[in-house]
Amino acid sequence: MKYEDFQNLTVEEMEQIADTELPEVPQEMLHNFLTQSRAMRKDGVLGWEITQELTNGSETAWYPTVRTKEVSGVTVRYLFNPLSALYEPQMEQSEPSLEEEPIGRYGMAWMRFMESQHPELVDIMMFHHNYLTVARSVDRRAWEYRELLDRQYEQVYPRPTEGFEKIYAWEKMREFETDGTVMREIVLVPVTTP
Repeated sequence: MKYEDFQNLTVEEMEQIADTELPEVPQEMLHNFLTQSRAMRKDGVLGWEITQELTNGSETAWYPTVRTKEVSGVTVRYLFNPLSALYEPQMEQSEPSLEEEPIGRYGMAWMRFMESQHPELVDIMMFHHNYLTVARSVDRRAWEYRELLDRQYEQVYPRPTEGFEKIYAWEKMREFETDGTVMREIVLVPVTTP
């Protein structure tokens, strides 16, 4: 397989390529004093064997295609660039903007909480382009949980059928109880994954 075709595959698709089809990078594409860079498996792990010219001769080494590192509770994935022999962070796909896909009230409350209490986690999520995605996920889970709590509250405390004052008081109490629980258990929690 040609390197140009191989580089357009996802890591998962690369893993499916047979050992005999793994490419070698054309020498004219190499940087950083590399003289050879070829894909190969070592102990079943896909990686790159590179040869680099150094001042005291050449050195050959093997590097796995993917490395991960835990940063503030978030797993950062790095991909090996066989052209330069450097690891680069894998950028996630862009997420929809607020105009394209608005975030509800619970998601916005979660964002305010994260920005004031955990700005370092917000920076990491923004780097990986999943901050708004996580906010939408929190909003969705919060509303689902609120609906469940509303049903449970109505089973324990049936809604009055007459008297505006009683119905209004019941609605306010239900909202106070369920909204407070949703805020404590879903919204004011520092999550970093959808």
